[in-house]
Amino acid sequence: MADHYEAAQKALTVKDTFQAETEYKKFISLALRRLASPRAASGDFPRAISLLGEAIAITPNDLDLTLDYVGACRNAGEFLKAKNAAEKALASHPKTAKIHLELGRTLSQMGDDMAATTHLEAAVVLDPNFENGYALANEYLKRKQPEQAARIFAEMLAGLGDSPNLHLEFGRAWSEAGYPEQGISEFKKALAKDDKVRGGHYSLGAAYLLGLGNVLQSQAEAEFQRELKYYPDDPLSLYQLGSIEFNRRDLAAAERHLRKAQALDDKNPDTYLLLGQIYYDAGRAAESEAALRKSIAETGDVARNHYQVQRAHYLLGRLLLQVGRRDDAKLEMKTADQLQKESTAATQGLASASERSSESYKPPPLNPEANSEADALEARIKDAVADSYNNLGVIAASADDFPGALRAFGQAAVWNPSIRGLDANWGRAAFSAGDYQQAIEPLRRQLENDALDTWSRAALGSSYFSLHKYREAVETLRPMQEALADRPQLSYIFAVSQIKSGESAGGVERLEALERANPDVAAIPEALAEAYASLGENEKAEREKELAKAIGNRHAAPPP
Repeated sequence: MADHYEAAQKALTVKDTFQAETEYKKFISLALRRLASPRAASGDFPRAISLLGEAIAITPNDLDLTLDYVGACRNAGEFLKAKNAAEKALASHPKTAKIHLELGRTLSQMGDDMAATTHLEAAVVLDPNFENGYALANEYLKRKQPEQAARIFAEMLAGLGDSPNLHLEFGRAWSEAGYPEQGISEFKKALAKDDKVRGGHYSLGAAYLLGLGNVLQSQAEAEFQRELKYYPDDPLSLYQLGSIEFNRRDLAAAERHLRKAQALDDKNPDTYLLLGQIYYDAGRAAESEAALRKSIAETGDVARNHYQVQRAHYLLGRLLLQVGRRDDAKLEMKTADQLQKESTAATQGLASASERSSESYKPPPLNPEANSEADALEARIKDAVADSYNNLGVIAASADDFPGALRAFGQAAVWNPSIRGLDANWGRAAFSAGDYQQAIEPLRRQLENDALDTWSRAALGSSYFSLHKYREAVETLRPMQEALADRPQLSYIFAVSQIKSGESAGGVERLEALERANPDVAAIPEALAEAYASLGENEKAEREKELAKAIGNRHAAPPP
């Protein structure tokens, strides 16, 4: 980033505006993209999307940037934005596997499985790597086409090598798609190659529970214990042991394992829900409420685990009812009922996947650590970003690209509204573009900082006049009224504004002086005619009308 910014500054000093503009844009685009990354990591997807969108506006042909934008939109539940951006990129890069992958993933989340499969297949054909193959196999499993998924997994094994981690990934895909027996087979293959592969025993235990539940509970428990033997810091295995113990009603042992899991991973809503249930059963109301509310807060997507958060709202409602907080209890029960309806609709296929995704998505809570990192980075670069936008605005204005200049100055103000020279540049560009409404605020601020800036004062007064804000025009121009004799157009604006705002005598006197000095300008007698008429001096008004008409006729007549 620093290299691009310094190159832009050097180019500007030698008046190489083309190079300066190029380097400033590269710097801004890279800076916004760098800043979007920790914002997305913190869970602030709206800010990340905004930053990436602005970066794309600066460098629209950066494909990697567009892919980042699509991913951020999809993670934020903004599926239509993601789809539109991916389709636009694909139109320019039809042979790029990454775009097909992103579009396929987005369409899958929107419920358009057939179109998703088409794009994921295209991604695999263009680049048969793990990511593309795994996404396609998962889509086949989602569509209940296990034979197709098995074929893709076999091709991946042949191409990528037979490794324990690959079998783990395959097993997870099978299990999560509702094929626990195939998942168990893959996990056993992984463990046969490496009994200590991280996550292997946990995954096998979870598959046992998923497949036959309590029937294989003892085998599952043994696998979780083996995982903890090799990796005692595994929160998932601790959670599963706590769940098994809860089912046995060994609440003390369950709580011990769950609290260890919570200490290792304080973002898992499942742990808090089960702790909330334990505290509820034990009559520990305050602890139960805190745990249940934490479970709800940490649930980013209410559809997670088949709308499991519904149980947290229901338990919380019952708890609040027991302690006499009826109004709060009603709200929780209402939420639980609504989530139950959504769950039923999703199970029975009464709502499309895209509708469920859009309606049920809730952004996860912000990650304070990542958010602090983003704040620190933004503090370091904001002045340079603002300066770059300001200079881009000056370059655009010098080329008479006033719309581009106004966009740049507006962005500069977002990053640092107090940057030196910004208001003067912004106001001048807006006034030159005829955008008098936009010109007013920067010109007004400029005069607050420099009351002797006569150009800005004249432009502000003229802007008020153009918007029929005559009292404001008078007050703005009054400090320079003695110097208006050599500026007839501005003097005319001041005089008419005086008349329109009730200072008729002074305005008429100024117009009469202007008429004597500029006898060939029709607008002056026209204004005088209107002023005289308002004062009831009809003869003078008629005389000025005739004079304006005569001037107009002289200008309209062809030369002899």
